[in-house]
Amino acid sequence: MVPSLARMSVIIKSQHETSVMTGNYEMAYICGLLCRLTGTVPPSLETPVQLQEDMMKLLENYSPEDGREKVVIKMLKFYKPDGLLDDQVRELYRMGLEEKTPWKR
Repeated sequence: MVPSLARMSVIIKSQHETSVMTGNYEMAYICGLLCRLTGTVPPSLETPVQLQEDMMKLLENYSPEDGREKVVIKMLKFYKPDGLLDDQVRELYRMGLEEKTPWKR
């Protein structure tokens, strides 16, 4: 998987309310991006399941600023991560955390 493809997939899916997340790569990018957008301290990336749980706790009282944020939070909530935690998952998490142009294709 090329990390930029997972990023682009998230950007495209954020524009459609019925989108679903298809892998840990997208989830990692979304978690990093949401930390960046919300200004929250990023949770550690120990396992994909733990990352998702930690992010959902951080977002409990957060009100999305626009429809795209709402869609990616919904995708994150309903995603069932598997055990895959490789270098690309870590890279996509970092990419989300360092994103300078969110939502840009």
